[in-house]
Amino acid sequence: YSKDALLLFYLNRVYLGGNLYGFEDAARFYFDKPAAALTLSEAATLVGILPAPNAFNPVQNYEAAVAYRDRVLDRMAALGIVSAEEARRARRSRIEISPKARAELQSIRAPYFYGYIFDELEAVLGTQLAREGNFIVESTLDLSAQAAAERALREDVTSNGQALGYSQGAIVTLDSQQSEIRALVGGFDYEVSQFNRATQALRQPGSTFKVFAFAAALEAGMSPGQGFSCETLVWDGQQFDGCRGGGGVVDMYTGMARSDNVVALRIAQEVGLEAMVRTARRLGIMSDLRLSPGLVLGDSEVTPLELTGAFAAIANDGVWNPPHGIRRVLDSSDCTDPNDANSCRVIYEFGQTGDTNRQALPPAIAQQMTGLLQGVVQSGTGRAAALGLGEAGKTGTTNDNRDLWFVGYIPRRNLVTGVWLGNDDNTPTSASSGQAAALWGRYMREISP
Repeated sequence: YSKDALLLFYLNRVYLGGNLYGFEDAARFYFDKPAAALTLSEAATLVGILPAPNAFNPVQNYEAAVAYRDRVLDRMAALGIVSAEEARRARRSRIEISPKARAELQSIRAPYFYGYIFDELEAVLGTQLAREGNFIVESTLDLSAQAAAERALREDVTSNGQALGYSQGAIVTLDSQQSEIRALVGGFDYEVSQFNRATQALRQPGSTFKVFAFAAALEAGMSPGQGFSCETLVWDGQQFDGCRGGGGVVDMYTGMARSDNVVALRIAQEVGLEAMVRTARRLGIMSDLRLSPGLVLGDSEVTPLELTGAFAAIANDGVWNPPHGIRRVLDSSDCTDPNDANSCRVIYEFGQTGDTNRQALPPAIAQQMTGLLQGVVQSGTGRAAALGLGEAGKTGTTNDNRDLWFVGYIPRRNLVTGVWLGNDDNTPTSASSGQAAALWGRYMREISP
């Protein structure tokens, strides 16, 4: 075959998103015209979205589509395929999508989860195979929980967010036994911003990160009833204020419930920051962690998904599984019965790589942690999350209330949810972590029968 023949074969078969294969199908879907009638801008758009056609399509991610189109145009001009003036005119034109394509793409449910699935597909299959398409992907999504999460976040940001100065948020719900993603909302409005704050945003977790200091201490043999001084602490040249309630001595239960910084710091100082980091790593925290006293108070950024996954392991008697949205991937071109997906060849199934059901904490330690975290909701900073279902969780707030967190679970329901509220530009808010706890409570009440 000549190079031109091979290129034509590729152009007629390449995957371009959804059920589109080849530039002819894509041209008619996106622009309502045959490929031969495409403008320079339109043709460059289709070439530009090739690396990830579902994630970069011009309806769901217009900015990315424009950026990749312009990259193609610049390359064409540099190679002399088009003139600099032709490329400039094409860059200035808006990408106009057919009304039918816009309506179909905007109707996609759970768009943040949908986009995340393509990233996970590349992770489990490899980039080259994942982009070939022709797969049936069995996801873990619970559509009713997803709808409830989207509604809860939208209503909270619209009402409370406007009054208290936060404009964004994220909600992640996992099945605590397998860490299957049941709901994932990465922002207030996908059409306005496709940035996924549940999986991509690195935010300071505040006091939610204290759980790793407490868990490491329990593993080292400390008792939940052990007393710690409430006096001012100087560590590594920094001075930290004493307990809110004044001096004296408090145990782990009280220190966790009240989220006293100095208690968590003394615990971490005794067990060691290295031990705390090891515990966090075993529980699935993969983001960079800075070895300083600030680590205890949550100054190292993490994503809502990885933090929620760590709490899922605590809820699951210390057994950690990687948070995931794909259960199985099937080859739709290799089925014994075209009408039965279960007859298709399985390309991937969760668990086949082996890094599953890892005992990250001893069961007894995980159960002690659940007891400590239940105290947060019963009598501490997380009272706004109370449902009367034995829920356990932890609040978190960063300086100037820039990040508002509540991550918690209902042990008997095998559900864990992480909530983050804040602003993309990291500006302060007038809210507190109680706002995140209250949102968690309203949402979990709806999805927990």
